[in-house]
Amino acid sequence: MNSVFKITPLENKEILEYKEKAMIELNTFFERDWIRNTPKIFVVDDRKSINMLREQDTEDYIVCWSYGMLAIFVLNPQNVSQESSHDESSYNLKQRIKHELCHSFFYITFGKSNFKWIEEGVAIYTSGELFDRYAMPKEFKGFLDNKNVYAESGGALKLLIDNFGKETIFEFFRKQSGVEDKDKLEAIFKEIFKVDLSYSFFNSLKDKSSHLN
Repeated sequence: MNSVFKITPLENKEILEYKEKAMIELNTFFERDWIRNTPKIFVVDDRKSINMLREQDTEDYIVCWSYGMLAIFVLNPQNVSQESSHDESSYNLKQRIKHELCHSFFYITFGKSNFKWIEEGVAIYTSGELFDRYAMPKEFKGFLDNKNVYAESGGALKLLIDNFGKETIFEFFRKQSGVEDKDKLEAIFKEIFKVDLSYSFFNSLKDKSSHLN
């Protein structure tokens, strides 16, 4: 598979504004001042190019992804209907850019997480996709086992932040960095939150929140 690409600058005021606004908001959330050597945005025109960049055949729902602290890639919004399973009218590029930039911020701030629900939960929460693209789930029942991650993890992170505060959540993020074993993650979670990492815990937080509203 070809791994050589030609890169040329793209004048796109809208995408640039999306990135600049997202960088400001994410710097505030992550309590950073990241203004130099920020991730570059690469706009990809078609599915063939996506497959070549990722060196595999991709599912047609994949339209954006991050590459650590270096870059994020987004499918050209003009080609979304033709090159993906998404509809152009519902493709919120502003949220997608912020979502992928959040992954870059997480990586530079806390390092890599080996648990998808953690990184995706933060990205969904900070990007504004929660209550927009994804709703608060009626029941948490899959994300800890790598199921329903996108549908549940944003709501789970919101409940943690609302109930324990960002400082406590950041402590959890720091301590889980690089951890691969699920039992070790559960021990860290219990140390910080004083409760077992379980679906019943998150469902109890959700019920408590709904009673207060």
